[in-house]
Amino acid sequence: MASFYTGNTGRSTGDHLDFRVYDVEKGGYIDPTAFTNIMTVGGNSLTDQFGVTSGYQPEGRTLDGVTKPHMGIDYGTPGGTQVDIDGTYLTTFNDKGGGITNQYAFERDGRKYEALLMHGNDQNTVLSDAAVTGGMAVPKPGRSEAKGKAQDYKNMSASQINAEYDRLRAGKDTNNAAAEGLAMHKAYFNKP
Repeated sequence: MASFYTGNTGRSTGDHLDFRVYDVEKGGYIDPTAFTNIMTVGGNSLTDQFGVTSGYQPEGRTLDGVTKPHMGIDYGTPGGTQVDIDGTYLTTFNDKGGGITNQYAFERDGRKYEALLMHGNDQNTVLSDAAVTGGMAVPKPGRSEAKGKAQDYKNMSASQINAEYDRLRAGKDTNNAAAEGLAMHKAYFNKP
């Protein structure tokens, strides 16, 4: 069980939690409604305690005159709410589009998913300043080696993948660790 602290770092539309689910095998966000039971607050279901302020709207919603998809569900949680999640902690990103994002891996019916809890406060330890898109960090411009490295992970054992990820993070190379994260996780989850 891992924890995420909701809040507002000044880059989002006030205190709330944005919960998203990324389907690792399909490679895209999906409706997170069926997965909300992985989150609790004080031992009780988050959804029993906090209302939805904005639903999953892949076709788009208009905010400040701009229409864009909303791939998560927003909950009206006050700042500092400790959300416990039944998943394996992966990393924490400083998402320039909306604050601090924590990423977790979990499985359901033999399928692999990643949960993103967005709009956290500074109680969440940031490991990267990379923006998060599609379940992975956006590589810095000119990082063409990321695609090539993804192939290499398929030939590595799960322990080698973990060691490489730890090496990048221990070397304070959090941007590269974040940029490589999805490729590593895909390869790791596909190991027997």
